[in-house]
Amino acid sequence: MRKSLWRGTLTLTSAALASRGLGLLYRMLLARFLGSEGLGIFQMIFPLYVALVTLAVAGTPVAISQMLAEGKAPASRLIRIATLIVLTITVPLMVLILLWARPLALALYHDAHLVPLLWGLAPALIAVAFSSVLRGYFIGRQEMEYPAAAQVAEQMARVVILFMLLNLVGTHLFPNPPLIAVLLIPFGEGISLMILAVGYFRSQPEAERRSTSYRGLVRAILRLAMPVTASRLLASAIGVVEASLIPLRLQLSGMSRAGALKYFGQLTGMALPLILFPTALTVSLSTNLIPAIAEANAEADSQERAKRTHRYIVDSISATALLTVPVTFVLLTLGLPLDDLFFRTSIHATVFIPLVVGGFFLYFDIAFAGILRGLGRTDLPLWNDLVASLCEIGLIWALAGVPGLGREGIAVAIAVGFALSSVLNLYHVVKLTRVRIPWLKVLLKPISASLPIWLLTPVWQSWLTAHHVGHIPVLITSVMVAGLIYFASLAAAGMSPTRLL
Repeated sequence: MRKSLWRGTLTLTSAALASRGLGLLYRMLLARFLGSEGLGIFQMIFPLYVALVTLAVAGTPVAISQMLAEGKAPASRLIRIATLIVLTITVPLMVLILLWARPLALALYHDAHLVPLLWGLAPALIAVAFSSVLRGYFIGRQEMEYPAAAQVAEQMARVVILFMLLNLVGTHLFPNPPLIAVLLIPFGEGISLMILAVGYFRSQPEAERRSTSYRGLVRAILRLAMPVTASRLLASAIGVVEASLIPLRLQLSGMSRAGALKYFGQLTGMALPLILFPTALTVSLSTNLIPAIAEANAEADSQERAKRTHRYIVDSISATALLTVPVTFVLLTLGLPLDDLFFRTSIHATVFIPLVVGGFFLYFDIAFAGILRGLGRTDLPLWNDLVASLCEIGLIWALAGVPGLGREGIAVAIAVGFALSSVLNLYHVVKLTRVRIPWLKVLLKPISASLPIWLLTPVWQSWLTAHHVGHIPVLITSVMVAGLIYFASLAAAGMSPTRLL
């Protein structure tokens, strides 16, 4: 099982890294296609879509994967029941969006021009409903190839279409570019669904060998899915609140509406995507930890159960640290010029650096939440996120409207929310498992190996600049040098390549 955990994590991580790379490219193209203000409009709409998807399906993959890992029901019956559950929720939601688009646009965004964008989101909900069930099926079986392929193909399709629009057609032919960006969402989701469906029909899930109560399975799925759905719905709702609240509070601080939308687009569409790139590992790891820890927790021998669970927890946190510590150092050193290279925008260091620090806590928080869900406590991440989110919203309300402090105050509020959620989830992991996490051992080598990045990368940049090397080659080679410095430092500290992988 341990090999399956890391093989599945490696598969999903590779796909996630590819997907995040394509996602950064997509954000670059989107920024050029829409401009800062148009991107701000798109980023206002997108959290509502995430909230709708979350309400319909977010907890389903977790429930299916955990129940399959524990052998509680035949796969074919689980698929049928889960599909019925998500369609029962998704279809009314889609109809609601189509009929109530105008009231929603006026209530949430105070702008009736966003109605076509809401209509454009509706078809994606059906595709996501089916995809969520199939993704949970593959995760529960520890077969990550099709979810990985679907993830990459979805992003690739959007990148190719947007690239063609920019380079072959141009933006001048489209009176409403944000609507085009919204329509790419159901297009990508449809590509993902097709790949998952092909994989499902090829896998031939086991036939039902025993009678299983439909009512009992529905209750079991809902019991596991509802806390996860509520947790992710909370995060999505916070995104919707922020999309409405941040521009309004910034206008109170003295910014124009256009300026507030521009800043919101830069914050959520340009700065945060770069900082969230390392979550490719932690999200993949969290996804695989759920069935792995669920299976370990089902061991009859209590000592073996505790031993395996503790090993998974320590190994997963160590793996998270090995990647995210150096990435944090790279972002602190090179993040601002990288962001400017990707998105052609100027984010202030006073905004960017708090987000990087908060992102460091977020990377671990995702792994902690996966551990709790694998233990069957899907309710705890919900309550911890609720506390952290309320704190974040309160800080945004208090700081965003202060003249001269709005931009920095929003960044600090987001970072505090990330950090608080991470600390609360870690507290409950330790409380439930009594695991002793050797933090000094976990963090010492990555931090020691990352410190030279901070010291030597500026020297490398200065040397290249003195020899009149262009800005882009300087930046690209600096990232490569930072990686080489990190791996060389780890090797010098006794970390073998096999162990690192």
